[in-house]
Amino acid sequence: MARMQHDPTEIDVFQLEKSLWIAEMKLDLPSYDFPFANIMACSYSRFGLDEVTAVGRFGAVGDYDGIFAGLLDLGVRLIHALGQHHLCSELPLWYPYLEGLTPESWWFDQPPDAETAGRLAGWPLFLKGSRKTSRHQAKHSIIANEEEYRAAAEYFCADAMLRDQQAVIRRFERLQPVAAEMGEKIPASYEFRTFWWRGKLVGAGPYFSSFARYDWTDHERTEALALAEEAARRMNLPFVGVDVAKCQDGRWTVIEINDAQECGYTGVPRLPMWQRIVEIESGRI
Repeated sequence: MARMQHDPTEIDVFQLEKSLWIAEMKLDLPSYDFPFANIMACSYSRFGLDEVTAVGRFGAVGDYDGIFAGLLDLGVRLIHALGQHHLCSELPLWYPYLEGLTPESWWFDQPPDAETAGRLAGWPLFLKGSRKTSRHQAKHSIIANEEEYRAAAEYFCADAMLRDQQAVIRRFERLQPVAAEMGEKIPASYEFRTFWWRGKLVGAGPYFSSFARYDWTDHERTEALALAEEAARRMNLPFVGVDVAKCQDGRWTVIEINDAQECGYTGVPRLPMWQRIVEIESGRI
C-alpha cells in the first residue's frame, strides 16, 4: 500500500473498553479498517485529561514525524515514539537486531552496480526499498540476472515510491509457494503475519489470505511463532508486526517487521486480537 499523508485533525481518538486509546482514520480498505464502535465499547470523552497515549490505526504513513507532532499538539501521544517507529519501519535500522533470523541484506543510498549486487547476494536476488517495495511488483523485486538488475535499478531511481528510500539488496530465499493468481505481483508464499503487543502474541494469520486459503499445522505454528517471538523480543517495542514464511527446505525465516500501527490485518482475526490487547492493558492477563 502507498504511504499516505494524514491530517491529524481528521483522526478519531477514542478509548476502547475503558483501557486502550485508539487514534483511527478509516481507509475504506477491508484489510485495514475495523468497526470498533459497532462491536466494542468506545468513549470519545477526554474531559480532565491533558494527554493520552494511543495506538494509531491509519495505514502506512508518509510522514510519521509530522503526524506524531500534530497529534501531540492535540493531546495525543502515539504508542511509538519517533525513534521506535523508524526502528521497526526501516530495514537498515531493524536488520542488525534480526541478523540470522532474516535473509542476508545490504543497503545503499542508490542501487549498486549489477556486478556488486550479484557478488553480494548471488542470482536471483531481491531488490526493495528500505521501507517498502513498489506495489509488490515481481519484475522490479525478484531479479534473475545482471540484465534484469540494470533495468530494475533504473526503475528504482525513477519510481516516486522508491527513489527516496535506500536501496536494499537481499539474498533470495526460495519460499514454499501457495497457489494463487497474483498477476504481476510477487508470488504468494506460505507466509503468515503475527502481531505482538508488549512482547505477547495477540494475533496471527495467513498473509496472502485475500488470494488463497491456507493454514499451518500445529507443529508449523509452534515453529513459526517461536521465530516470530524471538524477533519481537529482540526488537523490544510496544506493538510490532512480524511476518514469517516457510522456505522450501523447511526452515522458517522472518520476511520483515513493521510498526503494527500501520499493518494491514491480512488473515489475522481482528476482534480476538483487540480483545487480547485490551485484556493485557487492563491487567486481566
